[in-house]
Amino acid sequence: MQKGEAFKIEVNELALEVTSHIVNSSEIFRIVFSDTRPPLVVIESLTNGRPFWTSVPQGRQKEAEFFGKLIEEKLKK
Repeated sequence: MQKGEAFKIEVNELALEVTSHIVNSSEIFRIVFSDTRPPLVVIESLTNGRPFWTSVPQGRQKEAEFFGKLIEEKLKK
């Protein structure tokens, strides 16, 4: 289920359209890119009490960490 309105983030001439969704009581974010890469789904998780961003399914960890931090910054504003 989508939660709220989509929002946009721009970084290095790349536009991202981000939507928030609730799945099994967890908030996930779906990112659609303005370039040719496929959409990315990320979630913030905890390991040893420390938060980190990961992709769902796993495999795009570097992108998840980078874009997850951008989402986090945007939501703090």
